[in-house]
Amino acid sequence: MVELEEKQKMKGLKNLKKYFWYFKRYRFLCIMFWLTLIASAVISFFAPMVLGDVISEMTITQNFSLAWKYSLLLFGLELLSVGLGLIRVPFFKKLENYVKRDVKLDIIRNSFIINIGEYEGLGNGLFVTRLTSDLNSLANSFKAISETIISFVSKIGFIIYVTITNLWIGLFLIGFIIARYFIYQIRIHYYAKLKPKVFKKDEEINSLIGESVRAIKDIKTLGLGNSVLDKVKTLQTEYGRRDNNEWYVGTFLSSLATLVSSLSNLLFVGLCIILIRNGSLDLAIFYTIYIYKNNVMDFAVHLGNLQNYFKEMEVNAYRVFDLTNNEKYKHDKFGTKQIENFQGNIEFKDVTFEYTKGEPILDSISFKIEPNKHIAFVGESGCGKSTIVSLICGLYTPQAGIISFDGVDSVELNEDFKKNITMINQFPYLFNMTIRENMQLVNPNVTDKEIYEALRLANADEFVKALPQKLDSFLGEGGTRLSGGQKQRICIARALLKNSKVIIFDEATSALDNISQEKVMEHVQEIKNNHTIITIAHRLSTIEDCDTIYFIKKGKIVAFGTHKELMKKNASYKSLYQRQKKESDLIPTTEAE
Repeated sequence: MVELEEKQKMKGLKNLKKYFWYFKRYRFLCIMFWLTLIASAVISFFAPMVLGDVISEMTITQNFSLAWKYSLLLFGLELLSVGLGLIRVPFFKKLENYVKRDVKLDIIRNSFIINIGEYEGLGNGLFVTRLTSDLNSLANSFKAISETIISFVSKIGFIIYVTITNLWIGLFLIGFIIARYFIYQIRIHYYAKLKPKVFKKDEEINSLIGESVRAIKDIKTLGLGNSVLDKVKTLQTEYGRRDNNEWYVGTFLSSLATLVSSLSNLLFVGLCIILIRNGSLDLAIFYTIYIYKNNVMDFAVHLGNLQNYFKEMEVNAYRVFDLTNNEKYKHDKFGTKQIENFQGNIEFKDVTFEYTKGEPILDSISFKIEPNKHIAFVGESGCGKSTIVSLICGLYTPQAGIISFDGVDSVELNEDFKKNITMINQFPYLFNMTIRENMQLVNPNVTDKEIYEALRLANADEFVKALPQKLDSFLGEGGTRLSGGQKQRICIARALLKNSKVIIFDEATSALDNISQEKVMEHVQEIKNNHTIITIAHRLSTIEDCDTIYFIKKGKIVAFGTHKELMKKNASYKSLYQRQKKESDLIPTTEAE
């Protein structure tokens, strides 16, 4: 148990060290922020002494002229403190936002290389929560810790001053500090125990809410509103229970600390009365100490807060940087080799893949794809077609066998090799940006002329030109302002702009009517001379012109050849083709809305 706690502590310190590393990039801002904090602390240390001089000159020596001068000096110190506070703000805000930006970009960058199998089980709420509220809390903790440390140091100086002035009062205040510190230690213990449970439940709620927003059409059409609300209510109730427990404990301990403070105030006044009656304490010193005693008494609060901030910072840092933990989440692995002038040769050698152990989706499958050819994989749903192209894209790693590109094992290739492959899937995603901005994601320097050419190849140029804002039309989150067919065509155009050597269509035209689909496939033939085209198609009529068609059944290639060859030599392929042709003759050629 002790060893486990020690390991967790080391991980916490490692994450904090990782976070503070980001501040090294902005040394000037850090230095200026801390200098203004230190200057404010120095002022807060001397201000009580100057006030003591004001009171002393007014009550003991009755030198009102000098008292007035000390008053002006006190005002000047307080004015300077306000000015330093104003100066400090821009330094901190720039520092905070630069660091938040850098951390966020690094975490997102790392999340992009988390193995897709791991990623699918995490839920978007986890990422959203950790990159928003947790990261904001982390940044706020840094500010709070910085200010508390400086205030902490200044309070130490004031405790020394009080102790030198009167030993009994100094000892009393030190005893009070120990009592309040003990209470805060208990609070920190319960925070570390209860807060992670609150965070975890918050992630689950955010995931469900995010999914509900994206699935709003299904919720409406399937009448799932009440079911989703019940689920949200259950999660929110559980979150409330855990959050309440954490707050109840914190409030009780805070109230206990306040009670101790009230009792200490009473005892402090009683002690000062005794000391003044005995002549051990000047009235002016009493006034000064009494006015600023809370600064001293809050020492325990600041010490407890400092630990609390560090613990909170440790929890948030763990949650944020946990996403980069290669031991917890499997990350995509890349080699160091780079293929110069990639030709487009792809080969599977005895490749086996399974999502669930003991249930292979692909079973020792082998095939070759030559450059500048149009290849298709067909078969019934669940036969392994989409798994093949996912393996080509490097989304998964096979359990057995070798996948090679131009003769190089895929596991030896570096991450940049992925630039050579583009896949458009059945349910592509469009960002809540304009058409032009969506296109610029794959090619920042693309011209309008190039965009319209890609739209032409995707048979999307006419409807885009008919839009009031044309390329400046906003698409909505996920392309909600477009029909299913329009969305697919825009995504095809975006993929073509990447101009990669291998282009994969994974049911990418499923929402198109027959006429639009035929036009898209005709245009695809225009680029075949410079690209390797791979198509996963449900409708066999769209791949009749392919150079090679692989017919897959239960994870194995049972036949391959051209469309004409398969029609002659494979009864299953012929039967599937004829059945689809009859069905298509009965269905109106209307593009999916």
